[in-house]
Amino acid sequence: MLRGKDTKYYGKFFSVMTVTIFLTISILSGILYLNFERIALNQSYEQTMDSLDQTTQEVSVMTLTASTFAKQIHNDQNIADLLNFPNVSAMEISDAVKQMNNYRETSPFIDSIYIYNAVAHTFYVSSDMSVPSVFSEEEFYDQDMKEMLKHIGDYNTMSPIPRKLRIEGLAGNIAEKERDTYTFLLYDTLAKQTPRNAVVVNIKETQLHKHIDGSLTNDAANTFLIDKDGLLVSNSWTTPMLTDMKGTPYIDRILNSGEPSGYFPMKVGGIKSLVTYSEPDNLGWRYIRIVPYTLISERIDNMRTKTFYTAGLILLAGLALSFVVSKRLFAGINKKLSRLVNLESEQRESQQAVRSEYMRGLLSGCTRSDPLRVKEMFLRYGIGLDPDRSLRVFLITIDDYRALVDQYQPEDRKLLRYGILNIAHELLISAGLSAATADLGDNRAVIIIQPADAEVDDKEIYRRYAGLIQEAVTQYLKLSITISSSLNGKGVQSLHTLFEQAVEASFSRVFSGAGSYIDAETVEMNKTRSYEYPIHKEKQLIDELMLGRISETKRLFTDIIGDTANYSYISYQLAISHLTYALQNAIRTIRQHSAASEELAVPSLDLYNHTRVDTMAELMERYMSLFDLLEKHMDEKRKNRQDDLPGRIKRMIDERYADQNLSLEMLADEMGMSATYIGRVFKQHTFQTILSYIQEVRMNKIRELLTHSDDCIGDIAESAGFTNNPYFYKAFKKHNGVTPAEYRRNSRQQKEDEGGEGAILA
Repeated sequence: MLRGKDTKYYGKFFSVMTVTIFLTISILSGILYLNFERIALNQSYEQTMDSLDQTTQEVSVMTLTASTFAKQIHNDQNIADLLNFPNVSAMEISDAVKQMNNYRETSPFIDSIYIYNAVAHTFYVSSDMSVPSVFSEEEFYDQDMKEMLKHIGDYNTMSPIPRKLRIEGLAGNIAEKERDTYTFLLYDTLAKQTPRNAVVVNIKETQLHKHIDGSLTNDAANTFLIDKDGLLVSNSWTTPMLTDMKGTPYIDRILNSGEPSGYFPMKVGGIKSLVTYSEPDNLGWRYIRIVPYTLISERIDNMRTKTFYTAGLILLAGLALSFVVSKRLFAGINKKLSRLVNLESEQRESQQAVRSEYMRGLLSGCTRSDPLRVKEMFLRYGIGLDPDRSLRVFLITIDDYRALVDQYQPEDRKLLRYGILNIAHELLISAGLSAATADLGDNRAVIIIQPADAEVDDKEIYRRYAGLIQEAVTQYLKLSITISSSLNGKGVQSLHTLFEQAVEASFSRVFSGAGSYIDAETVEMNKTRSYEYPIHKEKQLIDELMLGRISETKRLFTDIIGDTANYSYISYQLAISHLTYALQNAIRTIRQHSAASEELAVPSLDLYNHTRVDTMAELMERYMSLFDLLEKHMDEKRKNRQDDLPGRIKRMIDERYADQNLSLEMLADEMGMSATYIGRVFKQHTFQTILSYIQEVRMNKIRELLTHSDDCIGDIAESAGFTNNPYFYKAFKKHNGVTPAEYRRNSRQQKEDEGGEGAILA
């Protein structure tokens, strides 16, 4: 297989052959397909029109048959009596109805026959349903017919009238509700009275549909009739008869086309179909046939598929042929061109590496910087700077470089630095400046600018140039960079000093943040200010931390570090070092005072070392996280100590209840807490005061001694912690409801009674 870089030498030849083959086959296939499709549509239209013409003839025959039957019925002498005389005997009615049945059964088209006598207001009926043969007008089941006869002059004689014959609820008819029929009326058009005598022949729509669609089962094709107003005058497989189809896109197109007949493709019911329509017949009815497009284009689609498969095979063969031919034709040229390209690339990369190395030597001060030697080297390496004119150094620092190290390989990071320098160089050259670049590796690169004489002292010009570079790098490379600028220097001899200024200015990124512009002049001004570390604030911060007041600790830390932004970077380092050491000692003290079960989950402070962060905001975030961890630890420790406090108080009271000096203040002093605090916590957990619990413990002991010992009451009270006898007697009676003597007497009497009952039971 060919190498990727070789293909460009003969790619044009290969592409021309491929495109030519592809276009030839595609155009030829498209022309054939369009012609075949047009031919298939015309054939389908002609076949459909032949079918519709035949259907029209059959429907005309059916209409003629219905008219003939109606005239025969009208002229039949037996039936004429029913039509013309109001009083007819039962025998005559029976004969006439039999004759009507004979007419109906003669043709499969006829659904029913009515003879209407307008004078007698009577209907004589022949039907396949089990209904009487004679109906009065009031009892007749065909309500629509009665309305039609009232306005019989509105209907043409012997013309089909599509309608629905409602038969729901008739005796012997359970399943059907209505029938679709075509009604033919035969009446005397010269008569003036209304209503008039009439012969009515109802033709079955299903018989007509057989002739239209060929069968009564569902079919992919659908044929139906509409009148001039778009009303459906026959059933279709999707829509019942007498539905107004106006508003349906393909019906509206037929009605508004102005063409007597034709065809067009359109989606019908979500399926692409071929719609064919005939010209209106003598009734004004059109025959419409809808055939799914797939039925017509199936063969064409197969032919198209075969054509494209064949074209694909020919295309692949052509590609293989053009590959072999192009390789042979250009094999010799390819080798020579490849060698030239490699040599050119190696020379360019070598020259670029040497140029970058030379520029790095000038910046670091390791290379001779006398103007004559430098001018000669600038000419050799194509560096467009004048060694004798003013220079300024832009040091570019890539922000968040640690993320780039994780995301890109070293070669990719090198390309990113090259892209940054290329963008900066193009922008400065387009602004009319001379510039040279150097890649310093890792996250740094340098641009050496030679301004015009008018721009030497204009700081805002350089700030604007830096902003343009930062915007372009962000837009095209999706990177954020910080640019630190040196002062202006005279000639190439000052280049090393200018570079050191830019490097020192870059440290101030910790104050200005990512994506900023730092001017060395501002940094030099900050260096002149004398910084004094606020040791009193540090002591206050540690005190607040040990007391657990973390919000105040955070405020003091922010004040101390934030204040260094107005001084040099060394001042910032000094403040961080002092605070780190002080916090290290404070955390060590907190660990020492924590129980084993309260291990302080705080990482080593090395993680918060200032050398590991790029900006002050990042440093603040890390230290705020540290303070949050300390606050959580102290809160948990305080909560655990508070939960155990009531138990400790109870144990002390249970052990020292006899101490006459036992009190709330004494307990608070021994526990190192305030009396108010321990009293509130004890009551929250036990729902009683500490003094009431002391008295409860003492009373329990006194009651026990009064019951089981013979000591005097005063000694018992003193042994339980009471020194004041009157207070003791008053407190005992209030607590127990009786005096101590009464309690002793009652308890002993109860004990004797219990002993006597035990002896009796024994």
